[in-house]
Amino acid sequence: MPLTLRITDQETARVVAVHSSDGAVVGAGCLVDSQHVLTCRHVVEAALQFSPNASHNRSCEGSSLPVTLAGVAGRPTLWAKIKETRSDIGPENDLALLELIPLIPPKALAVARAEFATPLRHSGKTYSVMGFPARAPEGRNASGLLHAADTRGLVQMDRGGALSVLGGYSGAPVWSPDLGAFIGIVVTESADEGVSWCIPSRILCDFYNQLVVRFRIPPADRPQIHDYQQDDPNVDLFGTVSDCGSRRLTAVIKERKEDFAVSLSYECIGTPPRGGFATFITYPNFGDDDEDGYELFSAISPSEEKERWCAAEEIEPEDLFTVAVVGDAGDTALTLDLKAQHDRNRRSSSRSLRRRS
Repeated sequence: MPLTLRITDQETARVVAVHSSDGAVVGAGCLVDSQHVLTCRHVVEAALQFSPNASHNRSCEGSSLPVTLAGVAGRPTLWAKIKETRSDIGPENDLALLELIPLIPPKALAVARAEFATPLRHSGKTYSVMGFPARAPEGRNASGLLHAADTRGLVQMDRGGALSVLGGYSGAPVWSPDLGAFIGIVVTESADEGVSWCIPSRILCDFYNQLVVRFRIPPADRPQIHDYQQDDPNVDLFGTVSDCGSRRLTAVIKERKEDFAVSLSYECIGTPPRGGFATFITYPNFGDDDEDGYELFSAISPSEEKERWCAAEEIEPEDLFTVAVVGDAGDTALTLDLKAQHDRNRRSSSRSLRRRS
């Protein structure tokens, strides 16, 4: 019978307890799929009992340590090999990837890939997280309020409940009820101030490229439209660039009797995409009843051409407007004015007809 994640309270079901060789819990991690755990480099260094002063001069890759899959049926304790770490200094680089050693048959652990999210704004979102303060093996839950990313890209977490996110929470996945997804992992704290910080999803998937991250604009973050004939929210949010060299947004527009058929394409050239998804953003109130015009997610897949990846979306608007696409877990944003392109296409067609006549 396969081992599966706990059905209830899935925001804590992916939490992993990281142990030292004597069995003590030294920190946490996130079970991102059936084989891998994301955590902090300082957590695995503590598990290996590295001296803090010498830790950056020693490699821990290839070493193994015990981990307990806290939210998996039976709470198995397995060994995990340290597959990769970041050696750069700074809390934003404090990352490690563990690979579970298959002491059980590989297919016996049935865990789907975790889904992370990058919101347009972190500020004002609530969070919850479970860690192991004071080496408590059963774990403790903390909650509070997120703030915007700082100059290093870390997202501040203010205390909102009885417990602060302090020692023992490092590496734990941070759940956002407002997004219904994880938004990062805990990395550091300031006990005197009662605040902590997490490494957000967009940085995590730069370290672990297989991490699934969707860029999202929840309702509270959406721009207010005052004049539907004049306001262009996608340009205000994301600028006017449709091609930055390594990323390109294009459209094929077909005019029909009562509407338009538009085929949108997001191409990634040379540099592999991160996050696995592109978010196409159309216009307020646009879309079918079962679709959200601000969150049209499309998986990015390899194309037939070498070093090219593509995501596509089909829309049928009555009028043309500026569309946007956000990729690389929130690090790339492009826009395209469909009306301007359609007008250029018509002028080009008219000139071609005149030359032929």
